Amino acid sequence: MKQNRKPQAHNDSWKEEDVRRFGKFLILPVVVIVLIFIILAADRKNRPHPEETASAEETAPSETEPASEAPEETQAEAFTVGGVPEVQALMDRYFTAKQNADAEGIYQMFGWTDLTGIEELRRQLQYDARYTEGYRNITCYTRPGLAEGSYLTYVTYDLKFKGSLTLAPGILWNYVVMGEDGNYYLTDSASLDEAALACIREGEAEDEITLLKTQIYARLRQALEDDPSLAESYSIIERQGGSAGAAQEETTAQNEVTIQIGP
Repeated sequence: MKQNRKPQAHNDSWKEEDVRRFGKFLILPVVVIVLIFIILAADRKNRPHPEETASAEETAPSETEPASEAPEETQAEAFTVGGVPEVQALMDRYFTAKQNADAEGIYQMFGWTDLTGIEELRRQLQYDARYTEGYRNITCYTRPGLAEGSYLTYVTYDLKFKGSLTLAPGILWNYVVMGEDGNYYLTDSASLDEAALACIREGEAEDEITLLKTQIYARLRQALEDDPSLAESYSIIERQGGSAGAAQEETTAQNEVTIQIGP
């Protein structure tokens, strides 16, 4: 808090002893001014002509060297939405095959020639189809992988359950690669080397992916709380191990968002 201070009385008159005490200091400015005029005059006399100065500046070598540019830091590319149409088309076919219980189609998309487990996958897809009507709003978030033609891909979707108007959102990821035939394929994470897995872990730690998964989880939780019929159908499929597919397909969808309901 500011305090009001009483102004002190000021005496504008100088006493004789004050004049004597400070008089010698009053003489200094006069001396300084005279010296300044002398220096300026000498400087003007010795100053080179403007044309001479310009010529000297043109011929004088530059004393300053250009600063060396600091090496740019390599930053991982951001995920783009729908940036790779071929990957989007692959994921559209994948979800269509899931809904149609097309186990052979899914095996082809993974490039699997060993048909071990295909009947188990078909039965699981057929069971899921009894409660679902299809996948909608499929959106791909892609970022280039390590090799040319490879992409770390996150896919968000909405699953329509029968008997419910509320859509159940979900998310999964896959490391998509281009085959020797020029086509894109899904991969089983068990078949990837450590470099590719490190690339996946790096993408998993990105803020935009963390936020995306959090948003999907929140939407799914809200949908299940608001729609009892959706929650019932969802829990049935979860108890049967569905939603994310079966056996080998589950290994490629480890990050699919699911919520356990009931025991």
